[in-house]
Amino acid sequence: MPGLTTILVIVVAVVIIVVVLLALALWWVLRTRHRLREASREGRRVSAQVTQNPVTSFSRNGLPSDPLNVKLIGTSGQLGAAFAEAGWYRADEIDFVTSVRISVDSILGRKYSTAPVSSLFLFGRKEDFAFERPGSSVRQRDHVRLWNTGTPATDGRPVWIGGATHDIAVEISHVTHLPTHKIAPDVDDERTSLMDSIIEAGWVIDEGWEPGFGKPTVQRNSLGDTYHTDGRRAVLTLADVFTLTPIATQVRGRWGLRLAQALGGLLRRRLPEEGKRRAKAHREARLASQQGHPAQATPATEEPTQLQEAAEAQATPTPAPVASVPPAASEPPTATE
Repeated sequence: MPGLTTILVIVVAVVIIVVVLLALALWWVLRTRHRLREASREGRRVSAQVTQNPVTSFSRNGLPSDPLNVKLIGTSGQLGAAFAEAGWYRADEIDFVTSVRISVDSILGRKYSTAPVSSLFLFGRKEDFAFERPGSSVRQRDHVRLWNTGTPATDGRPVWIGGATHDIAVEISHVTHLPTHKIAPDVDDERTSLMDSIIEAGWVIDEGWEPGFGKPTVQRNSLGDTYHTDGRRAVLTLADVFTLTPIATQVRGRWGLRLAQALGGLLRRRLPEEGKRRAKAHREARLASQQGHPAQATPATEEPTQLQEAAEAQATPTPAPVASVPPAASEPPTATE
């Protein structure tokens, strides 16, 4: 049976080759993960020391990075449900497969709705959540990284702080040699875009502002991208309704988004009237503004001007108290990746 023996030898050889290739791929992934964790040690150390009104996140090497321009109050399930209803996806984790895919899709100009974001650090750890809203290709997208501050709001729910930015191109990081995005300079525009989507989804029952930098400023992030901001941070309080947390926080694809939005149809009936009223008023004001017709001012458009003047009058950018958010904790929460 020489023919059968030859076939068996070929099959065994193929299996051995596949096993070796898988072992090499696993070794590469584990080695890269270890190398990235070692490279991020300084970022963890530096970010853990900033506990009072952080104004930026930090890169792996401890340099100030993207501005922290949003704050949300709600459980992780409410956070995920609100972003899913507004059309945002949960970003994939960085690994060998996702790094290869984002590189290929970037070259070909294809969409990758759940493309990973590079890790930034705050409170001694990388972001707890990263959400994104894809653009025409993987090179362009809206995205936000969020961290649990570890300090509950007055209603007992978590307070999340984050940075919303708009990606305009993909480039290779000189630090990690992995694909990363270049951000658009107008970070306030991205903050507004995020607010529009969450508010118009009906999930916001209260909104306000607090100082970030405390005054208009121009900065560079850790990759050298220049950005400018009016120095304010938006504060959004989400509706306190029950959500299916495992589903709401894992919307990582088109079908997952459709499922979450289908379930969200049931939740919409339970959203408070304040959220629905605010969504309608905000949508009408935005459409009127786009059409060039002045709309009657709402609290969301009047309050920022007053708070900005108060923030810019301060000699030092010290955070102003927000009614539903107590002062930041003196120690950052402990978490592991």
